[in-house]
Amino acid sequence: MIDGIDQLISLYGDSNTFVKAFLDSTLFLPVDVVQARTQEMINLYKTGGKFPVRYSPSHNEELKINNKAEAIIYTRHQEVRTPRYPSFNIKIDNDGNHENRRQMKLRLNQTISMGKNSTIRNYIISHVWGLASHPLFFSSLWNIVLIPAHFNYLMDKDPDSHEVVKIIKEKIQQKCIALYRPYENLIPHIPEIEEFKELLFCDVESQDSNEFYVHFLTSEGIEQQRMKVILTEDDRNLLETLLGRMGKKFFVDYYEPYLNGEDLMKVIPIGIYTYGSVMTRVSTMRKIFNEGLNAKALAYILENQNSRLDDETIELARDLMELS
Repeated sequence: MIDGIDQLISLYGDSNTFVKAFLDSTLFLPVDVVQARTQEMINLYKTGGKFPVRYSPSHNEELKINNKAEAIIYTRHQEVRTPRYPSFNIKIDNDGNHENRRQMKLRLNQTISMGKNSTIRNYIISHVWGLASHPLFFSSLWNIVLIPAHFNYLMDKDPDSHEVVKIIKEKIQQKCIALYRPYENLIPHIPEIEEFKELLFCDVESQDSNEFYVHFLTSEGIEQQRMKVILTEDDRNLLETLLGRMGKKFFVDYYEPYLNGEDLMKVIPIGIYTYGSVMTRVSTMRKIFNEGLNAKALAYILENQNSRLDDETIELARDLMELS
């Protein structure tokens, strides 16, 4: 089988390098900006204000109109509540992302998809969870990231279409949940968000030292910030099993060679492990990276107070954490 995604990945050497490049070039919106928009939407809900949504053909039957142009005019000038979303007074967005561009101009003084007037060029507004026809998802900035045009088409792919698509989508969603906490912020005010709890809620315990990097779009440009890694109890249980299978020291020692695409079967000195043991450990290492758990595994190692690792290994884990 010939897959264009594989061809794109090959330009970066391997899938891990590709995923890192994708995430490093993805721009998130500042937390305070996202929270301000969330509060604005809560107020719209309470006062019956207009929620922008993206047009879909289903609106024709729901609104008794013939096309998008009619839908825009019809929803602009009167209260409109559909059977699907009876609690929301909606309006059809002018072009499918007008409101989101307006929000970025209003709150960050940045323009995108405006031709020569754009301050951000060759980036695409991407809805992290999709659902752009839903009033709570279309213009909520916790559902928005900016992705370079040459990468963005992957966001429109089904997660099952390619392993890398699934990894990238899950990583971006996890970061949005960690940064913005959409479910917790909305559930006290908008009960309809309960339908999406499994998508948006993560029971996160406080972390003091485990961090990851995020690139934010600000009014000044792009700013890199260090953020906390999220470890759930399920993560800890899984990582305890996986790291127990290979050994925490093995994971730290061979993290960078694996990340760089080296063949561990050739890197590991003969005689330290049996052949079968090496096969098991390498297979487990591959599983951790393929499922996007490598940074979480480092975080788990660093937070484990009962670790018997030597100081040199712990220091290496800290260095690798900064690069994850």
